[in-house]
Amino acid sequence: MADGLPSNTVYQVFQDSKDFIWFTTNDGVARYDGSHFDYYRKKDGLSSNEIVKIQEDSFGRLWLFNLNGTLNFFWNNTIYNSVNAPFLDSLTTKEFFHKFFQDTDKRIYFYYNHRGDIFALDSQNNIQKYLIPSTLRYDPDAKDSVDWMIIRYLTKEEGGTYTLWTQAGLFKMDNLSDKFSFSSDEFQITEVFPGKEQIFFSTAVEKSSSRKVILKFVHGILTDIMVPPLKMKSQLIRSILEDDNGFLWISTFEEGIFCLWNDKVIHHFDINEGQAIIQDKEKNIWISSMNDGAYKINPLLNLHQHYDKAIFGQSGITALASNPGGGIWCATEKRISLFRGDTFYWLEFLNEGGPFNQIQYLPNNTLLTGQKSSLFYAFRGIRVNASTRTISYHSWTLSPDPLKQIVLNPAKNEVNTIGFMRLVNYPSDQLFQLSSSINLKERIYYLFYNAENVLNINTKTNYIYRDNKLEINNELACLNHHTITDHLVINDTIELFNIEGDSLFLFTSGRLHNLTASFDHPIEFQIKHMVYNDPKLYLSTVNHIYICDNPLLILKGKKAFIQPVDLDFRNIHDILIQKGALYIASDDGLTMIPDTSLMDIQPSLPIPYFQAILVNDQETDREGNRMTLRGNNRINFSFSSKNYSSGPVIYSYMLEGMDKDWITGGGNNVIYQNLSPGKYMLKLKARKATSPWSKPITFRITIRSTIWQHPLFYILMGILFVALVALFIIRRKNQQLKQQEIDHQLVTLEQKALQSMMNPHFIFNALGSIQSFLLRNKSGEAGLYLSQFARLIRQNLSAINSPMISLEEEIDRLKNYLDLERLRMSERFDYTVEMDDTVPEDDIQMPSMILQPYVENAVLHGISAIDYRGLIRILISKQSEDVLTITIEDNGIGLQRSAVVSQRSEKHLHLGMGMTRKRLEILGKKFRVKTSVDISEAFPGSPNPGTRVTLVVPVSYGGE
Repeated sequence: MADGLPSNTVYQVFQDSKDFIWFTTNDGVARYDGSHFDYYRKKDGLSSNEIVKIQEDSFGRLWLFNLNGTLNFFWNNTIYNSVNAPFLDSLTTKEFFHKFFQDTDKRIYFYYNHRGDIFALDSQNNIQKYLIPSTLRYDPDAKDSVDWMIIRYLTKEEGGTYTLWTQAGLFKMDNLSDKFSFSSDEFQITEVFPGKEQIFFSTAVEKSSSRKVILKFVHGILTDIMVPPLKMKSQLIRSILEDDNGFLWISTFEEGIFCLWNDKVIHHFDINEGQAIIQDKEKNIWISSMNDGAYKINPLLNLHQHYDKAIFGQSGITALASNPGGGIWCATEKRISLFRGDTFYWLEFLNEGGPFNQIQYLPNNTLLTGQKSSLFYAFRGIRVNASTRTISYHSWTLSPDPLKQIVLNPAKNEVNTIGFMRLVNYPSDQLFQLSSSINLKERIYYLFYNAENVLNINTKTNYIYRDNKLEINNELACLNHHTITDHLVINDTIELFNIEGDSLFLFTSGRLHNLTASFDHPIEFQIKHMVYNDPKLYLSTVNHIYICDNPLLILKGKKAFIQPVDLDFRNIHDILIQKGALYIASDDGLTMIPDTSLMDIQPSLPIPYFQAILVNDQETDREGNRMTLRGNNRINFSFSSKNYSSGPVIYSYMLEGMDKDWITGGGNNVIYQNLSPGKYMLKLKARKATSPWSKPITFRITIRSTIWQHPLFYILMGILFVALVALFIIRRKNQQLKQQEIDHQLVTLEQKALQSMMNPHFIFNALGSIQSFLLRNKSGEAGLYLSQFARLIRQNLSAINSPMISLEEEIDRLKNYLDLERLRMSERFDYTVEMDDTVPEDDIQMPSMILQPYVENAVLHGISAIDYRGLIRILISKQSEDVLTITIEDNGIGLQRSAVVSQRSEKHLHLGMGMTRKRLEILGKKFRVKTSVDISEAFPGSPNPGTRVTLVVPVSYGGE
């Protein structure tokens, strides 16, 4: 459960056709991809949380067998029960089904483990039940011998014949409704375990001897009979599996798990209450347990030797060294051992200080060991006692100072060591006693002997120490200011340098050749250790092993290929090659892999898949591997991989249609936002540090344009915009023309209005009035009249210069005109000008020459014909902000009588009023107000009803 299982009670482990691992437990079922669990329980649709078995049919449905007798199946990421699959109600029983068999017609046969009833489900989900007799006499000459018909397994041959594997024996029948025909009663079948490629095993009791045996069948034919090589009850065998390498695995309930080869037990695992065993597609062995969860066993377990850290007092191996007499020296935190001939011999010394992590064996039978950058021990007179498996020594000494590194020169029988800045040389027979030293006064990084057996010192500058003299190494000047972390002599002319764990260089003839750059795929982590066994180079990182076959090919301009070993280790401390085997020291213990097995290890590739696809934070179907969207969207891809070997998975993806290169990293999520309309394909691949890239999987995305994203939309919008602009220009032009026409009409009408006011008849009458005053010696009146007449002429001429005039000026002009007419008519009428309080007289502007024709008409046609005193009233009021209502009212003869008079008089007044009406209409259009002229009787029913003219006139304010 600490690793993610829903329960430690695991009934079965199973791998489906999509390579997911499933665990059935008493707390639901879990799906696993190697790093991530998905859980399904009652709340997700299961009929029970206690799932005891799982099996897949040819349709890809995963059938879940519940302890309470119900069935569910999982298909297309959905749990089906009796609600969304009602036919499951007919498959509900008092006891849970044991398993099912599916024939070539896609019919599924469900049966019990302890009853003889069979339920057949066809491809249309129709169910037929077959009632098998509960007892069967397998001997026709029966002597009252009766066996229970307990079905252990059911098969159907190509010819259509059914075979029932029962506790009573094997029986055949042509139809499940027919009678049984006896096949064999040699064995009493207790359980059947189907395997791959029509191979299955059965536990049975041999009736003749009551011997418990294991039977192997191939295509239904018995091929082998084995006696279990252990004392156990046959009914306690829970599972049997033959793996791809031919090893036989047996799971028992009480005695653990057994691995057999040639009928001999080679491994026994103390797994409590073991259940099912499977081998996944990466060849890992999985075992479920009733109490301990589930176990996974590496498929290479039987291809190499491994000595667990429990042998070494729960301590990992920290260093290795070859023993000239055969065997491998191993250092742990506190002890030293010699591994030789499958036996460990232990040094009789227990280190109470820091851990041993350096070890060397000298030809003079001296063992040198210690901790890097600490004190070292020299054990002299090493002796191995085979009977006690111990190692004794004559004496030991301790180094006077901490040592960083020890380098042995067998040719000169000397040991060189380095401290922080000092190089110290010891004769091998006088270790830590007589010495010579030199202080370099700078930090020493690494010490090694080159191909010419000359001591090299790596600092910021590379030196040679020869004949007790320190010289600058000009040949390695190219490595100055680089830290050398490891070095190998390949042959007499070629050396290999490890620079800071990141780069490997071959050095020959004074030139460096970059080996790392020539690898077909990169090594993800720092290279810690190197060993060479012609022609192979073995490399290790902190967790993995790599093999480069013949790295010298790069000197001929060829590629060097590197093969990762698909094994994971916890913290590799050292590697060593000896007698065709690679030894690996790690926190797991000591591992020995034959070189031939190493080359046969093929890395398993992770299988990438899309875990979830969210569109605008809503999950969408990912089974079809394609989707079509419109407009702007936020697409979130979460991906994972099916990988049941250890080690992190690296992903690389590319969106064709947008990305030009693969994007690589350890993340498992990518978001694309507001993709442009078009077709895209997301490619995803994965690999481990120990494998090449997997085959890419794809997901197709089609982004369709919305109506406003389609290019035609922009074309139409452009056309519409141009049309609107053109329409606006044309309309504005027409408005300008219309305005010009209105202005022209107004100018014309204003000129005609002036002409009507300046008509010859009016001028003649005015001059006649002046002459009359003069002839009657009324020079004063003549002068006043002439002055007012001149002023009126000036006002009329001034009015034509502007279409608008202030209300005050217009009233003044009307008063001047009316005063002239009163003088001329001997003051026979009076007039008044009344203005509403709401009218701002000083600020308001109104059209000029609008009122005079109607005032003149009131004088000439209304007042002049009466024999009583006349009255003309002019009333001005504000109708709205932009409109004045002006009423001209007289007490004259009225409309009907004035019409008779006017027929005999000049018609210029009628023309003036007509032009005024037209001007008001045009001014209304210009100022966008409604104008009008309304003429009626002022006093209807009176003998002299008078006339009332009401004008609605547009106005403006200030200089507008």
